[in-house]
Amino acid sequence: MAYLLDTGILLRFIDAQDIQHSLVVDALARLGDQGDPLLIATQNVAEFCNVLTRPVGANGKGLPPSDAIQFLHRDIEPICEILPENDRVYDELKRLIGKHCVVGKQVHDARLVAIMLAWQIENLLTLNDRHFRRYEPEGITVVTPGDLAPSGTP
Repeated sequence: MAYLLDTGILLRFIDAQDIQHSLVVDALARLGDQGDPLLIATQNVAEFCNVLTRPVGANGKGLPPSDAIQFLHRDIEPICEILPENDRVYDELKRLIGKHCVVGKQVHDARLVAIMLAWQIENLLTLNDRHFRRYEPEGITVVTPGDLAPSGTP
């Protein structure tokens, strides 16, 4: 089964200092070992670069753009397939915004769900499951890294 990765997963994956780094690395390794395709969209790339290049004082990492691109080339692209844009994403996004009364920054999450629906991807791996639970009736499954941990592991 394919998994679309939420941007928070990508950010924790590359940051060995993050408290959730090991949990994310283990989850991605487990999915890779099972042969489950890991997918991202250009939306993820934009969000990823936004956080990495945003000033530290504005809740970013304060890195130069060249570092963000290097992380993509070295760490993300070797394990993830990048989904191309298609015309259905726009229609799905409009539908989701109206149906779920999506406002503000929530549009970013709705766009990821629109991408999932347009590409018929069932699984989303995220650390922010509460942001996505409302979309489960649309036919997506929200999965956290903890859900993928072996039995008896937190």
